[in-house]
Amino acid sequence: MDCLPQSERDTFIVAGAGESTTIGIMDLWIKDRRFWGPGYYIQTWDNPLEPDPPPGDPMAVTADVLKEKGLANGTIAIERRYLGVKYSERLQELLPSATFVDAEDAIWQLRTIKCDEEIRRSRIACKLGSKIWLDTVHEAEEGMTQPELQAVYRRLCVENGADYERAYVIYGPAGLDLSNGSPASGDVELKKGMFIRIDGQAKYEGYICNLSRIVGFGEVSDSLAEAHAIEKWLVERCMEEMKPGMKCSDLRQIELDLYADTGYLPVIPYTGHGVGRVVHEPPYIALNDHTVLQPNMIETLEPTICHSEGGDIFVSIEDQFLITNDGIEWMTESAPMDLYV
Repeated sequence: MDCLPQSERDTFIVAGAGESTTIGIMDLWIKDRRFWGPGYYIQTWDNPLEPDPPPGDPMAVTADVLKEKGLANGTIAIERRYLGVKYSERLQELLPSATFVDAEDAIWQLRTIKCDEEIRRSRIACKLGSKIWLDTVHEAEEGMTQPELQAVYRRLCVENGADYERAYVIYGPAGLDLSNGSPASGDVELKKGMFIRIDGQAKYEGYICNLSRIVGFGEVSDSLAEAHAIEKWLVERCMEEMKPGMKCSDLRQIELDLYADTGYLPVIPYTGHGVGRVVHEPPYIALNDHTVLQPNMIETLEPTICHSEGGDIFVSIEDQFLITNDGIEWMTESAPMDLYV
């Protein structure tokens, strides 16, 4: 839990005692570090043989520091959803004279503009994520199941110095009705003429690359190839319109207007979204989000269509972009958008 008062000198962090070594090695910019609990390792307990040591109370430590800094009667902003009911109620109990307000929206507004270090990590994540995706596709073999190819993606994350956040691996068409949901990564076996869809999320030092591609395994049908071409065109057209000063809702409307002569409808309720430490961050490129794109925002584009022939398959290409002063930086450009790679 990071506490960020109006004065930077009063900033402090409260963490579990078992994290003290890690925080010391990382040497956070926050120098006032407080720890709660007896720690994970028994040599820190009052009685190492105690089977049920006191668990510690992170909110009590937080409340004590706030009192120490003269903030116990002030207005305290919290992210109520992430702090949780148990902890937020405990903090209110310990600081009855304080006023608590939910600052999630305000904090997300601050997080949407990435600093130089966040951009650096995101660039590396995207470079690694693009390579991991391509290497995964090249290891695909006929008869391999979706979980088996997902395991390849996970292994390649480790081998390339990235953390594995998540990956969806889906083959199709596989006779599935996807009118209201995505398929699970079941034991569908890869066959010639199928699409391989990988929506991968590789992470580097806490920052995520969100990349999705759909490629043909062997020669796909003409209709599948056409669907891929339309999807690629949708992404490229949205890229042309993505720039600082553009409202998210306006960009979504531009995407929706593109479907008129394609024979397809959009599958998901947004064109893209922010990404950083979390794979889905504000702002969303959606009709109900009127955020204006600004330099140093990191956004995805992922228009998605559903092709139905021999079963539904969601045809999705997703790329990650840094909004710059005069346009965009294509962070996942090294991952080919071609049908065959």
